Amino acid sequence: MSTVEKALSVLDLFSESQPRLGASQIARLLGWDKSTVQRYVNGLAAKGLLEQDTRDKSYCLGVALTRLAMLRERTNPIASEVQSILVELVDKTGETAHASEFVNDALRTTGIVETRIRGTRVYIDASEPLPLHASASGIAFLSAIDSDRVKSMLAGKLNKFTRSTEITRSKVLALINEAATRGYAKNAGTFESDVVGVAAPVLGFDNTAVGAVAVATPIARFQAGHEKKVAAEVKKSAGRLSRLYGAGGVVR
Repeated sequence: MSTVEKALSVLDLFSESQPRLGASQIARLLGWDKSTVQRYVNGLAAKGLLEQDTRDKSYCLGVALTRLAMLRERTNPIASEVQSILVELVDKTGETAHASEFVNDALRTTGIVETRIRGTRVYIDASEPLPLHASASGIAFLSAIDSDRVKSMLAGKLNKFTRSTEITRSKVLALINEAATRGYAKNAGTFESDVVGVAAPVLGFDNTAVGAVAVATPIARFQAGHEKKVAAEVKKSAGRLSRLYGAGGVVR
């Protein structure tokens, strides 16, 4: 790994569930020696990418990231456009919608808009990557990239998240092919046992997937006929998002 990749590996450890980490925790999670970790966290803190709590010596994400996020939004305002599209998708389907982008070898959430329905709703942790083989977003993404990349991405261990998670590669490939044929993926209880996801690929300038957009519905609320309506709206939203990424709105 390069110096930059190692620094990004440190930043990637932080999430909603672990917003603060000590140097020893970071060393254990990354399998590095503590002196190496200390060198990297000191450098990141010096640039404002991390901040250290003087009381317990733990680290959290720094204000420099906020500045970079604001600069990104002002100079290339995709995030606000994504959010606007997700708001409309929630209005049309009544359920929580989220978008994702493939970054740093993982499918990461880039936007979430929750349903206005009170009571049961799907919670999405934006800090956790979406598993390619187990989520509707992952299957949708894989359905719109070339077969060699698909095989490479499925080469490692496929983790089982629920009793319904498919970890046999041939069956996962069948799900990908099915999604490619109909233009969207539907996964029921494969990542979260009580959630149905319907997703379509978001394409880039070369008409290859750069991410996905999805609607997540509690299984108890996913009624007959719901899939057709949700899939149609998800595919429309995928087309609009694809145009933002330069694909001309072509969705396979």
